[in-house]
Amino acid sequence: MEQRPLAQGTGTNNVINVYHDRVELSTGWQGQNTLSVGLKQIATVSIRGLINCTLTIEINDGRRLSVERMALPDARQVKAAVEDQKCRAGLFE
Repeated sequence: MEQRPLAQGTGTNNVINVYHDRVELSTGWQGQNTLSVGLKQIATVSIRGLINCTLTIEINDGRRLSVERMALPDARQVKAAVEDQKCRAGLFE
């Protein structure tokens, strides 16, 4: 059964969904490329900018996933949801 996302955000040709156990980043036309990252793999989430924000997710293996040109409320909602889920799972400092 499909879960409902806790938070969603869109950027330039990207859609990010936060679920209870993972974060999914869909890119490309009609979301044809989907990357799923577990909460245990996420090191940090940061926001840069005020109007056209850049949300950056750093993964433990050294990769950085960036969603550019997001609205600030969407970026804050995604960041808060990821940090909240990490706290609930006991994975965040």
